Amino acid sequence: MRVLPSPSLADARARHREGVALVLLATIAWSAGGLFTRLLPFDLWTIVAWRGVFGTAFIGTYVLWRYGRDTLGTIRRMGRMGVLITLCSTAAITMFVPAFQRTSIANAFTIYAALPFVAAGISWIWLRERPTIGTLAAAAVALAGIVVMLGPSAEGPRLGDALAMLATSATALMTVAIRRSRHIEMVPVAWLANILSVLVAAPFAAHLLDLTPRDYLVAAGFGLVPMTMGLMLYVIGSALIPSALATLINTMEAPVGALWAWIGIGEVPATATFVGGGIVLASVFGRLLLERERRH
Repeated sequence: MRVLPSPSLADARARHREGVALVLLATIAWSAGGLFTRLLPFDLWTIVAWRGVFGTAFIGTYVLWRYGRDTLGTIRRMGRMGVLITLCSTAAITMFVPAFQRTSIANAFTIYAALPFVAAGISWIWLRERPTIGTLAAAAVALAGIVVMLGPSAEGPRLGDALAMLATSATALMTVAIRRSRHIEMVPVAWLANILSVLVAAPFAAHLLDLTPRDYLVAAGFGLVPMTMGLMLYVIGSALIPSALATLINTMEAPVGALWAWIGIGEVPATATFVGGGIVLASVFGRLLLERERRH
């Protein structure tokens, strides 16, 4: 006779599945950022500023509809942890801009692939949430896949490498803080992060008022897909699953981003991109399948 899981166990499994699905969707949305960047012929600060403007408008519309007159009260109730998550989110979505300008894309993405290990360390120290051996092994395989896919340069350390590491650390801390603060309403956090990203980027933007109607449309898509859908889905979904697992799923951003570029602008990936990207995807989905089997 099969023993049915208790309601609490069934609820936990449902939350886990929901969290995995939301973070997967967030990663797919986030990975489109490279495509939108290629479609906008401007400096990165201009792109970040307009991405944030449209992200602020889209998320703000939902926040005002969802919370109405209690919007300010909801923001005030976030407390110190809400402020920490907002600042980490802002740093994560803006610091990669100067990182890409001051180091190679390969180096920046390879450093970012260390995200699961950084998150696992923070989560272990702060939450006493030990990462599973399976998750760490999958993260190591994903890191190897990123190295194969992009091939980091052999040059010495650059300022951009340090900025990429800071952005990676900010993302990891944000993920763990979200996991720690499930009681906080996360959508207003995403809204505030977009607002702050505009305030940070706008003073450095060289072509802030030079967009054509077509450019505004692309920037609106950038604000809607990666910044609204991606950020909202991630801040909600990462609260439901272990931090190391959420960040492991997020390593799919590089190979999925290459697929977006192939579909969107016909940029055919190199052989190394196929091989390395396949390794990353196999490591993530292999880990998810093992997790699913273990939970059944």
